[in-house]
Amino acid sequence: MILEAFSKYLHESDQTLPSMEVLSRWLWEKLSMPPQCNVDQVIHCEIIICRQDPSEGDTTDCDIFIPQIENDLEQVESSFVFKGNSKSGERLLNSLRTYGQSYEQQKWARWIHNIKASDFSGSDARKLDDNFD
Repeated sequence: MILEAFSKYLHESDQTLPSMEVLSRWLWEKLSMPPQCNVDQVIHCEIIICRQDPSEGDTTDCDIFIPQIENDLEQVESSFVFKGNSKSGERLLNSLRTYGQSYEQQKWARWIHNIKASDFSGSDARKLDDNFD
């Protein structure tokens, strides 16, 4: 149910944005507003936003950094991350991250599938040949 909600948001988002940025925006939107549905309630229960000093170094693989906040607060020497509030919250974040990464891989595979050998001929191909000599 949660992956389905994120999937819909991801498909409707700007396709030029990396999926991790879209994920952080989606989570930020969900956590900054009162819960409206079951998905929102679960996210509010399982995921928290934490401020983290770079010197602490206690990030886990499940943490998702919030790039838009990190960039807006350059004067503050800390970053913000989404963390799981429990083991199930960590699994939820890991699942969301994995889904986002698979979405990126799918976009890459579609792009590669549409490339032809002739796309690499011409001036770009000559530059590549010069670099390998």
